[in-house]
Amino acid sequence: MTRAISIELIWRDRPFPERAVAAARAGFDLVDLWDRRTSDLPELAEACADNGIGINGFFGNRDNGLADPDGGSAALDEIARNLEAAHEVGARQLHVFSNAILPGGIVKAVPAPRVTAWGTAVENLSKAADMAREAGVQLMLEHLNSVYLPGYLWSDAGAVAAVAREVGRAEVRGVFDTYHQQLTAGRLVDTLIAGWDQWGRIDIAGVPGRCEPGKGEIDFRYLQSVITERGWDGPMTFEITPSGDPDDAMTLIDDIFPKDRP
Repeated sequence: MTRAISIELIWRDRPFPERAVAAARAGFDLVDLWDRRTSDLPELAEACADNGIGINGFFGNRDNGLADPDGGSAALDEIARNLEAAHEVGARQLHVFSNAILPGGIVKAVPAPRVTAWGTAVENLSKAADMAREAGVQLMLEHLNSVYLPGYLWSDAGAVAAVAREVGRAEVRGVFDTYHQQLTAGRLVDTLIAGWDQWGRIDIAGVPGRCEPGKGEIDFRYLQSVITERGWDGPMTFEITPSGDPDDAMTLIDDIFPKDRP
């Protein structure tokens, strides 16, 4: 397992390069971020390289949704630009979205029936997969919760697993996100196992509050045992808002998901 931490929601009193330094000191292998335009990506990449860690990924599209029949070509153009940026800094993944995500976390509705939107996303992802192969980057299909982000097409982890399976390309995989799945539908273990062959990343955060594992209602020790038993060897990103001191959150992460897990 490769451990990553999203530096979007933690150490927010520091610039992104200093957050990367903190991540390295905490024992992570990689960092994730959201929209790369909010940070100086080359400076962040330099800080990562200087501290022996890498960049896992960032948003591939945000301004335009992959499922929008009116904006598909714009979404592909957006992904192409971010693939170029990812290739330049050695990032491994781009996080891609069915809908446009406006400032403030507002989901832009797709002006089409669900079946049309679904087919549009599959078609666009097939094209995007060719670009991703050229760049050596994977596209990670992000599901988001319907509680705080109503109107988002991929509101369940099972949906992104199904889309990835339909596209049928190694460059396209789904994210299994404990925070979003617990809010939308629960049944974490059943859903995790059902889509096991389609996951490209597991994202960890608790409910309520997007807190660190060990806080909140999710039994992460049991979930960790299932992940270990099934032999997960991909990236796991801790996308958390610490419930208190970040150092205490790191202690809980290390306790439940240790770096040296077999």
